[in-house]
Amino acid sequence: MKLSVRSITFDFLFGGAIVVGALLVASLLGPTAGGILAGAPIRASGVIFLEYLHEGVDKATELTRGVLFAMIANVFFAVVLYLSIPKFGLGGGFLAASAVFIAVIAVMKLMGLL
Repeated sequence: MKLSVRSITFDFLFGGAIVVGALLVASLLGPTAGGILAGAPIRASGVIFLEYLHEGVDKATELTRGVLFAMIANVFFAVVLYLSIPKFGLGGGFLAASAVFIAVIAVMKLMGLL
């Protein structure tokens, strides 16, 4: 990928717009709705779209494969985060959920899926 100020700026603004959109939905419809938008395929689609613009269809397809496996691990991350924030606070919850995310990815790697 050729890095240029223009492409980095575009990527930054595009990704930021997705985050701002999720936060706007959260402020209008509540945090659950904002979380649904933040976790929805729109986020991954944005990254895949940018990869397609920068590197073409083959790289975008391979990135999509990675997104599929990350989404599986994200389910575990979200469940652990949801259950652990009330018990361990935000920092502890993120730490526990991140450890589970990494463990799930490692298991998929050991199984030869990645």
